[in-house]
Amino acid sequence: MVKYKFGRPLKILTVCGVGQGSSLIMRMFVEDVLKELGIPAKVEHTELLTAKSSDADIIVASVIHVDELKGSDKVVVPLKNLVDKEEIKSKLLEALSKMNAIEP
Repeated sequence: MVKYKFGRPLKILTVCGVGQGSSLIMRMFVEDVLKELGIPAKVEHTELLTAKSSDADIIVASVIHVDELKGSDKVVVPLKNLVDKEEIKSKLLEALSKMNAIEP
């Protein structure tokens, strides 16, 4: 468990090209990791265009989509392995730390 500092749940989007397959799988793994960390969040899955204009705090996507998300003011978490909980955990913690959303 980590000390979460925001006074509201995080808004996280998991993203793939179409918003149906891999983004749904990533959502389930991201939810599991956040639950283990004790971080409240609303996690949804979608496709690239919707993600760019969303009000999400964090976008989680495959490394192949990172370039397509450039220009967004969102924090983008790129994943090499979409179902590796350790990679998801370490990259989410890194992003949350940079956002000053968790205690160091």
